[in-house]
Amino acid sequence: MILILVLSTIPFDAEGREIFTCYTYNTLVEYRPNIKQLLIFLDPNNNSACDIFPAGVNINVTFSNTDFVNTVPPPIYFPYSYTISNFGYQNTTQIAVEGFFLPVDGSGEEISIDYLIVEIYSYAEITSIEILEMQTIISSLSECFYADMPMLVNKDELQITMNATGLCRIQISSLTSLQITIEGKQFSFDLTQASLVDLKTNYNHNLKFNILLHPGITNSFAFTSEKPDISASAYLLTEHSGVQTRIDLQFSSSKYDTIQNFYSQLLMTQNNKSYTFTLIPKTTSILLLRAKLSATGYVYNKLILLIVIYVGSFSYTFEYLTSKYNPYMIHYQFFCNNVPSNQLRQCNEFYELAAASLTGRITVSALFYLDDQILVVQHDNLQFTPQYFERVYFELKSSSQVCLHLEETRPLQTTQTNFTFNIISSDNYSSKGVFTFTAPYNSVQICFNNTSLREAVESEFICLLTIQQQITVTHVFSETKRTDAKKFNLTKSVLITVISVLVFVYIIRQFIKFQKQLKLLKKKKQ
Repeated sequence: MILILVLSTIPFDAEGREIFTCYTYNTLVEYRPNIKQLLIFLDPNNNSACDIFPAGVNINVTFSNTDFVNTVPPPIYFPYSYTISNFGYQNTTQIAVEGFFLPVDGSGEEISIDYLIVEIYSYAEITSIEILEMQTIISSLSECFYADMPMLVNKDELQITMNATGLCRIQISSLTSLQITIEGKQFSFDLTQASLVDLKTNYNHNLKFNILLHPGITNSFAFTSEKPDISASAYLLTEHSGVQTRIDLQFSSSKYDTIQNFYSQLLMTQNNKSYTFTLIPKTTSILLLRAKLSATGYVYNKLILLIVIYVGSFSYTFEYLTSKYNPYMIHYQFFCNNVPSNQLRQCNEFYELAAASLTGRITVSALFYLDDQILVVQHDNLQFTPQYFERVYFELKSSSQVCLHLEETRPLQTTQTNFTFNIISSDNYSSKGVFTFTAPYNSVQICFNNTSLREAVESEFICLLTIQQQITVTHVFSETKRTDAKKFNLTKSVLITVISVLVFVYIIRQFIKFQKQLKLLKKKKQ
């Protein structure tokens, strides 16, 4: 614990008065010898009289190794005067005095400090803080920046956000380069990068730097495009008096730069050995995407949609290839039965694994190409939700009756439930209607009498089902069965036709048999 004493003295006259009790007893001082820095952590006492200090103030540090209770000899003044140009009494809570070092004794060891006086003064005001103990800390060069350091990668630019702690001002002032490794490839950026010059010149406590880096090679980072999350590491190199220092950087995230929150709704449904991914884009996102594609100056001719599901340490990738992005195509269906034979077992096993899982992760990547050249990349994370049903389908019964069949994997409450069916055409993705009903929940069969719903699901469709109880469950399906009069009439007609054909064949065979017998009789008479 650091002990401090705030000096209370008789104020100066109006031309140079001392203001006391500007800071509380929680004010702290830390000495970091390995980076030659003294850190003063100020705790303002909310004394309105101290608000008079201007933005430009000076800092003087006086220290001694003489016992405070004894007669103090002439103080040893530290030969350093530090100026702050953006001081604010209420807001400035940390002051870093750079180049601070303690004198050494006859054996070459730094002397101990019994007390330290910090003076903050302007042309007319002064306040003093006496500190009876100073804490010595070996500062790590990994503390030069705060932990929130995201990196965004584009095909020809890197963007890194750095928030400086101010602890490494001496080292950063001799910055020479930034070294970055991305997915195993190394890149070096020297001070020809303007943003690195800004970092070197202006590094200070709580300043945020937007580092923009251009390697000067077209599509230099295109190899990272298929991955929303990128493996990356970096460090700064500094050189002072011929000694090179490495400052390691830790990125809080490393991602490919894309349109944020592209979709208004993203979800995955497993149904009867098939996966359906529902991707509903925002109108603003579509406009931004078109602007990004237009800005390339080229027209894409290939779009690859990659959807990757991660469950524990396992993953499975689905790929959809087309030549044109269609924002109205919001449901993508994949069937394990349609994958190559050598992938069928893996697809089925992963289906069972994902269906049983409560947690997981899904990424959606849209890659826009001109031939083999990537123009624009869009990455998103898709919501992974537990699967409540193994299979859902409609059954068409009477001329107006539609029954919903639910085969549960996890039980829902057997209460009054709201059912909403959002149905689109699977041919042109146009809406067939939105239908809402309230009915008692039944995991076997729930029937609705509605002619419009019946007509909407008689032809090819995709249905987004929302079940609202105490929780909301969504499920996408496209399967229907018929047990209505039309099917019975069709079955009856087919059966009559089959019987008629069989009778006709029987008569023909009997006629042929009769003809043969007549011929045998004629031969015997002769």
